[in-house]
Amino acid sequence: MPLKSFAMIQRIIKISTYLLMMAAILFGCSKKDLTIEPTIPLSTVDNYFQTEAQAIAGINSVYTPLSAIYNGAAWHIGDIMSDDTDLGGGGGGDGLETAELDNFTVTPFNPIINTLWAQSYYGILRANLVLEKVPAIPVMSETVRTRILGEARFLRALYYWHLVRVFGDVPLYTNVITAQESSVIARSPKQKVFDQIIADLKVAETALPVRYSGGDLGRATRGAAKGLLANVYLWLGDKPNAAAKAKEVIDAATYSLLTNYADNFNLDLENGPESVFEVQYRSGGGQWSDFGAGHKLNTFFAPRAQDIVQSSGYGWNVPTKDFADQYEKSGSSYSTITDKRRPGSMWVPGDKFGTYTQPAQLVGSPLGLNVRKYFVPIANTLGDNGGWTCALNVPIMRYSEILLIYAEAAGPALGKPFVDQVRARAGLAALPAGLTDAQYLAAIYKERRLEFAFEMHRWYDLLRHPDQNYFITVMRAHGKTNIQAKHRYMPIPQGERDKNPNLTQNEGY
Repeated sequence: MPLKSFAMIQRIIKISTYLLMMAAILFGCSKKDLTIEPTIPLSTVDNYFQTEAQAIAGINSVYTPLSAIYNGAAWHIGDIMSDDTDLGGGGGGDGLETAELDNFTVTPFNPIINTLWAQSYYGILRANLVLEKVPAIPVMSETVRTRILGEARFLRALYYWHLVRVFGDVPLYTNVITAQESSVIARSPKQKVFDQIIADLKVAETALPVRYSGGDLGRATRGAAKGLLANVYLWLGDKPNAAAKAKEVIDAATYSLLTNYADNFNLDLENGPESVFEVQYRSGGGQWSDFGAGHKLNTFFAPRAQDIVQSSGYGWNVPTKDFADQYEKSGSSYSTITDKRRPGSMWVPGDKFGTYTQPAQLVGSPLGLNVRKYFVPIANTLGDNGGWTCALNVPIMRYSEILLIYAEAAGPALGKPFVDQVRARAGLAALPAGLTDAQYLAAIYKERRLEFAFEMHRWYDLLRHPDQNYFITVMRAHGKTNIQAKHRYMPIPQGERDKNPNLTQNEGY
């Protein structure tokens, strides 16, 4: 296995006895108790944040909740709630909490929703701690201090970005609050949360470096801050600012499309030229856990019980027929798909790997379709001794998304050449000239759907469409008749409301 850069956020945290204690206070949780306790003993913290090394250890801890979010929540919401994938798995009682999302029967007791809430607030707490304490460290490099504060701003914005899109109005705080304060804080209007996200990203884009190297590769960069800011503007319908910010990233020429689409998901090519920001994973540690150092997508998404990945393969997150039919193909079967992104995205019947051939039908996948995007062969993970510990990173934003944000926000006159770049890499012809605005938007949406297949974007694209009922229309056409307007937002976790009577519930739950 190749060594992971950035010491993979988690490995480089060689911390004193104090920080281990702080981890127990800040990070302590289990799959059954994912509740936020945004409080720490300030006297102990005051004694800790005294050196540059301690500041670096502190900012490293702010990244850690991302690994649990992308293991235990992001794909359930971004993929399975959408028309791209269905639950899959072994049927029966397998994945009942995920089935609630797939079938739009979700309740405030759903543990996946709770994971997203709790881990996001763990990250926010730690970011607030860094922003409060690092400025006062007496002796450290000002360059490093500025960078760390920029990272904390970026990550705080990213965690609030996860929360506000899923829950709408959420508690907003930008300081380290006490246990008593956490039990009474009310939800802030979502626009106020967006305002804070934008403010944090505007600071981060000036504070963060353009590039990293060596052990720091994988940290948040200037391009990541600008890219996320462009995404936020697009979500809010502010196309001029979305286009302007995306164009700044393009014009900086920091990133480029890889020639081979599938190389974006190659274990040996992580944090490459197309990567704007990735969740950093490493092998080993925390086996069978959403909170380990590695990711579980490889095991969960692989063809069920085919033994080509570690722990056999569970066959969850199965591509739908509707999704597979979006690819351009030369014949009637999936084996004739001509879009070059398909082999790096999903298995179809007849695909081969070594002596393995994908069957025409599998448990949980009646059409023989499975996600391949995060596939790492069992031979590359044997040293992990089983469990969900795949070392492959998971992308949050790639340069192709910057191109497609600009293409959408700028409109066909200016944006078409940029979507055509993405299509050319996939081996597809340029979009036809003369598309109406509605036709062009539909083409962009289709392009995003195929380009970011199983990267947990699709549900959010359905939500942000100019037609406010688009997500309902699409999902009902997909057979999800339970979907209602209330499903634009998920329920506030009941465990949080039990602790805080000022947390109101979203309508309909």
